[in-house]
Amino acid sequence: MKAVVKVANRHRGMFGAEIEGLGEYVVFELLDSSEPEIGDVVSHPDFYSIGGETFKNLSQGCEAEVFVQNICGASLVKQQCFL
Repeated sequence: MKAVVKVANRHRGMFGAEIEGLGEYVVFELLDSSEPEIGDVVSHPDFYSIGGETFKNLSQGCEAEVFVQNICGASLVKQQCFL
C-alpha cells in the first residue's frame, strides 16, 4: 500500500498520510530521524496495523520507524496530528 504525506506537525513528530485510493489517512508518530516531507510517498504492507511499524519512504529512498496512532478521515487528520 502507498500513502502521500499531507499533514505534518514537526514539533510533535506527528504526520498524516492519505492512503492511496481510499480517502483515509494513517496518522503516525515518527520515532526516527528520517523525517518525511509534505508530498513524500510512503509504503507499508498494511497501514491498518496500529503500533510500532517500519514505513518505507519511496520519495527519499529510506526507511523510518513510526508508531501508527490511528486511521481517520480527512475531517479529523489535523486534530489527530494536534494541529
